[in-house]
Amino acid sequence: MSSRPFRRRSAAGFTLIELMITCAVVAILAAIAYPSYKESVAKGRRAQAKTVMAQAQQWLERQYSENYSYNKTATGAAVDYTASGTFASQFGTAPLPGEGAAAYTIAATIPTDGQSFTLKASRTGSMAQDRCGDYSITNTGRKSASGSSGFPGGGAVADLAALQACWN
Repeated sequence: MSSRPFRRRSAAGFTLIELMITCAVVAILAAIAYPSYKESVAKGRRAQAKTVMAQAQQWLERQYSENYSYNKTATGAAVDYTASGTFASQFGTAPLPGEGAAAYTIAATIPTDGQSFTLKASRTGSMAQDRCGDYSITNTGRKSASGSSGFPGGGAVADLAALQACWN
């Protein structure tokens, strides 16, 4: 027989209270971090849309400087700005076609005289409910936002707030 007195082994592990406190802390951290993560991803997609619009704007300006018209080539042929045309195949979505799921669709509106344009980035896919709305820019560089939500004032006031917060 052993001369040592009987000792009870302490149980290893965590109590239910400790586990519940840990879960509560993780849930609080996730509740704070997830919206911030979502906004960061949206901000990156907005930046992609603005980049594609800048590329499209440069393409249109080259078109104008070569042909003195946004909608005609040097031979007088019409430039195809439809959804299946040259412009759309190069700049139709953001990210660019072939680089991932579209978050914005980019469209160019050219009047019949061919002396001006408006580019519009419309939300689609994962950005369909984005608070910043749709972006547009003209050949003179005038930027605007429309259809924004989550900004104070509503309507034109909210669109102005979205323009200041989201285009910068």
